Amino acid sequence: MKKYNFSAGPAKLHPSVISKAQESIIEYENTGISILEISHRSNEYKKIMEEVKINLTSLLNIPDDYFILLLQGGATYQNTFLPHNYGLDNKIGCLITGEWSKKTFEDFKLIKDTEKITLEDSKIEKFLSEDNGEYFKDTEYLHITSNETINGIQIRDFKKINHPSLIVDMSSDLGSYKFDWENVKYIYAGAQKNMGIPGVTICIGDEAHLHDVKNPAYLNLKKLSENDSVLNTPSTFSVYILHLVCQWMVESGGLEYFEQQSIKHSNLLYDQLGSYSEKLILPVSQFARSRSNIVFNFVDNNFEKKFLSEAEKENIVGIEGHRSVGGIRISLYNSVDYEMVDYISEFITKFFKKYEN
Repeated sequence: MKKYNFSAGPAKLHPSVISKAQESIIEYENTGISILEISHRSNEYKKIMEEVKINLTSLLNIPDDYFILLLQGGATYQNTFLPHNYGLDNKIGCLITGEWSKKTFEDFKLIKDTEKITLEDSKIEKFLSEDNGEYFKDTEYLHITSNETINGIQIRDFKKINHPSLIVDMSSDLGSYKFDWENVKYIYAGAQKNMGIPGVTICIGDEAHLHDVKNPAYLNLKKLSENDSVLNTPSTFSVYILHLVCQWMVESGGLEYFEQQSIKHSNLLYDQLGSYSEKLILPVSQFARSRSNIVFNFVDNNFEKKFLSEAEKENIVGIEGHRSVGGIRISLYNSVDYEMVDYISEFITKFFKKYEN
């Protein structure tokens, strides 16, 4: 039975990725062993790692003097990891735009002096259009979350944040649009949205900002970089899936293709949902709306359960809002194709027609 999976993560994978992974679980490229058994010190795994880095560099236009690490612990681990490696001489700043950046600040402040500014979605456009450098002039690094998966809020133009050293959590939108690296010194992303499955976190940073610190090994960014992601045994299968996803993205047309797809799909659904303004609420201001996670609520809360129940009957899964906020959340990651978007759009039309009175 076919399911239409719009989950916020772990998210849908393209069928070709699953097919190749299935073959490799039985035997990886005539090696006589499964990909699950490949040693992280083997030539086969080294080749996978090198191809991942080549494809990520091509896809994201990563500068030559930036490192690429594939770590464990997920994006939440970075909340402990980062303050032990950045902002050693001064405070770190946190721009709080939703639940995930709030969680980052709460963790950061337990480790080091951290400054915050909370920015409502309705004020993001004005903030980005003005000289906002005064807000964090005393911070060495500024952390932002580019896409708030829970709240459906997104910032994509990092150059409009007037700070020279950004740290960006891109867990739910990395690989869906182009961005400028000029003031971005470190990004990280759990792979399980656009880029793969849980178990590996993509970390990319400016080598000039690697500091000598006396941290334990897995809290030492410079040591991890020097050991090229194999200081300890990495999550080899998760890295392999990342490898397959990167190959698929390159073959599909790269970021140009996926950015246009993201714009097309999100515009279609936002326009449709906006036509039902008497029955539902789009809580995020138009400028700050996420292309990756569309969130909405019903004016009459009784319709939420009906919507979810009837969606499930139509084999639509993964659209419940996060447990902390409720509502509906439709996630439009790279593997969500037009057929899926058209299918849920037709469902939305039928649902509102059924309850138009």
